[in-house]
Amino acid sequence: MSLNIGDALSTGAEKLTTAAGVQLAVIYIALQLLTALGTNSAIAAFETPAGTSGMATTTLSLPIGVAGGAALATLGGILNVALTIVVLRAVAHDAAELGSIPGGVADDMLKTWVFLVIALIVQGIAVAIGFVLLIIPGLFLLVSLIFTQVFVAVEGEGPFEALGSSWSLAKGNRFSLFGLGIVLFVISLLASIPTAVVAFVSPIVGTVLNYVVSGFVSIFSIAVLVAAYQQLSSGVATTTDADDDGVERLDDDSGFDYA
Repeated sequence: MSLNIGDALSTGAEKLTTAAGVQLAVIYIALQLLTALGTNSAIAAFETPAGTSGMATTTLSLPIGVAGGAALATLGGILNVALTIVVLRAVAHDAAELGSIPGGVADDMLKTWVFLVIALIVQGIAVAIGFVLLIIPGLFLLVSLIFTQVFVAVEGEGPFEALGSSWSLAKGNRFSLFGLGIVLFVISLLASIPTAVVAFVSPIVGTVLNYVVSGFVSIFSIAVLVAAYQQLSSGVATTTDADDDGVERLDDDSGFDYA
């Protein structure tokens, strides 16, 4: 089954506008602000009083020192990974079931969190190496491993198994998945324009608005990703069932990828 980008986008938008979608976006915004607050506070602590006087008026920070800022940023990072797991599991439900955040989305959180972090590190290193060698290998790996997080959070797979599963599912659909990524990038870019305009007038308001917009765009993007995964995985299941009809077929050992 080929990927229908329009259906994936409409499904993502539908799930974003549910009560659960809005709730998850608000939580995401809060965690992004928490992480930014910690990071800015740690950076500001390195500055001289003269230097921080300007920074205090243009960035979100607290006078909590380097250790306090680093601790706050670390906490935000840990919670952001956990929220990613929750969001992936939540948007895997039908829109009709998202009147509130579904139960069970935090099950086995510690194990899944560790698996996801490992998978993200391996995925990040592989994609980075691809971009260092040449741009095309990096894009190829980025698209091929795009469903890794879904397989870890939704299917409960280990990090390396999830990487392999993502590779297999993306096979034959890499061009359409690349196209989907371009569409999501353009949507994110267009959504950021108003925040950039506001930032010229008031940097702090622009920063906060940027996190608000980013929160909703991120939940939408994850919902679209999961919708694409569900499309392709249901197609694989349908193909498998159709082939399992008891009819003997000739094996093709040519190695050619007909997908």
